[in-house]
Amino acid sequence: MSLLKKKNVLITAGSTRGYLDAVRYITNTSTGRLGSEIAFEAMGRGAVVTYIYGADSLFPVIHGRSDLKASQLKLIEIETNNDLMKVLQEKLKNRKFDAIIHAMAVADYVPARAKQSKTSSQKKEWLVKLVKTPKVINTIRDSWPEALLVGFKLEVNRTKDEIIRIARRFLAKSKSNLIVANDYKYISRNRHIAYMVTGDRKIPKPLKGKKAIARNIISYLEKIL
Repeated sequence: MSLLKKKNVLITAGSTRGYLDAVRYITNTSTGRLGSEIAFEAMGRGAVVTYIYGADSLFPVIHGRSDLKASQLKLIEIETNNDLMKVLQEKLKNRKFDAIIHAMAVADYVPARAKQSKTSSQKKEWLVKLVKTPKVINTIRDSWPEALLVGFKLEVNRTKDEIIRIARRFLAKSKSNLIVANDYKYISRNRHIAYMVTGDRKIPKPLKGKKAIARNIISYLEKIL
């Protein structure tokens, strides 16, 4: 029996862009690979997935997968933080989701102003002002207060205890049900170590590999839903 059959799951993955001018932008290193693994795991257990992904980020391809149905996946591509907010607040506003997995690495800072033309390459110096962006996970929680919410927390060069402590603070602040905490130094194409942090005080064991992380996240959803 597919325990997530007919459950609606929203997944965000990949990265967003902050435009500097007509042709240049800043972004981050998130590829969407883990998000795709999570989507495949959810669909494999019967869920219907709405998948929002950043331009040039990976997304699940179900063509040729006899175990999955086309009706189980809806893809939405976005570029910028504003695109993402518009999709969440307008396009998906009245959709009901049983669970939301916010794995997208949304830009925390973007250029204060994007030039409509191309900046000349003859300039010897280009000073750019960056401004902080709103926390998308807060918008998600406000829009879907009843949904099971999974957030992600990325740190750099932290100890395990520090990562878990930071994740617990973020869990409370974002009103999430689960935070997947990881350190950038342990993330690469074929390597990924993460910790699932919930409201209990148990010390989480490390999950090794994107498939293992995806499998454990979806098992958590099954248990709660």
